[in-house]
Amino acid sequence: MALAREEINLEDIKREADVEMLVKNMVPTNNMIAHLKDEQIEMRNEIKRRDENISKLEDDVRKEKRWNMLWRNSLENDIAKTQVFLAIVFLINILFTYFMSR
Repeated sequence: MALAREEINLEDIKREADVEMLVKNMVPTNNMIAHLKDEQIEMRNEIKRRDENISKLEDDVRKEKRWNMLWRNSLENDIAKTQVFLAIVFLINILFTYFMSR
């Protein structure tokens, strides 16, 4: 009754309390949103770093494969030359043995 006499509206008080509660809840919510945005930026940066590392590793693998192929080709050439050289030495040895036995 006293409230009605002083023209205090309970709905206005309730609405103001709701607004105050919303404002109080908005500050932590905004802080949480800012924190999540920071984490998102960190995750993006980490993904970029990971992608760069993967790209570097892939380049290293390609280079390693190329060097391995060059090394293998070089070894095959050296083996072929060595086989020819040994065949010639073997023939010379056979001829030398044949002529020494006569």
